[in-house]
Amino acid sequence: MSLQPMVAVSLLLTVGTFARSIIGSGQGFGTYYYDIEQVESCGTSFQYQNKGGLMCSPTTLLSLDQINTNYVVAMNNTQLGMDLSMYCGRRVVVSINGQQSDLQLFIGDGCQRCGLGSSVSDIWNAEGAPGLDFSYTVLNELSDGNACTAGHVAISWEILDEKIYDFDNSSSAIISVYDSTSSQTTAVEPLVQCLTQTESPTTMTIDTPATQSTSFSAVCSESAWQCDGDALEQCVKSVWHPRATCMAGHNCEGGSNPYCI
Repeated sequence: MSLQPMVAVSLLLTVGTFARSIIGSGQGFGTYYYDIEQVESCGTSFQYQNKGGLMCSPTTLLSLDQINTNYVVAMNNTQLGMDLSMYCGRRVVVSINGQQSDLQLFIGDGCQRCGLGSSVSDIWNAEGAPGLDFSYTVLNELSDGNACTAGHVAISWEILDEKIYDFDNSSSAIISVYDSTSSQTTAVEPLVQCLTQTESPTTMTIDTPATQSTSFSAVCSESAWQCDGDALEQCVKSVWHPRATCMAGHNCEGGSNPYCI
């Protein structure tokens, strides 16, 4: 399995501090919830997920679009919320069947599904299964091109005390994006800007205004997502808001990581 990085992230280590101590690890399942490069994949449009604010950016409210890399990883949102400074921006090493990926992945967001379910079960459960949440592109690479078919893959991981993205100082958190066609690197600097949701995705249709809540009774954690029938909903200020509806022929699946399939 080829696991070549598309993005080389500038290391922000203190000079002389090269020890790779592990601050977190586990095993479970990897899924996907966004994608910057392939916004429309597997019967899903990621445009709304891409515009969502990251848990690791509570002050500047940077979105996935603004970070502009597919290497952001979401971890157990409860664990992350206990100490953002410990995990945010830290490198994640993911292994598939014991083989380590060399993708420069880093923690940037929280995953509700990842904090639920049994840590010793090897049976997938969309409503709660420990693991990590990736971009579609990363999961597709980790799963040998089976992201659409399987929707998840068994993984193990280690979170290293190695900061490769600085959410506290976004103006200096520059990501070098590798262009395989030109063999050049381009610096991408995230900027804070107003986000709008005026465009309609091709595989979803806007159902109701964002200010209208549904009667779905699941626990509502800030910025979490869920399926309610064929609608994709997001939790905003403790209320579920419908964001989009899967088009005819597509169903909402994925539990807390919804997508149309």
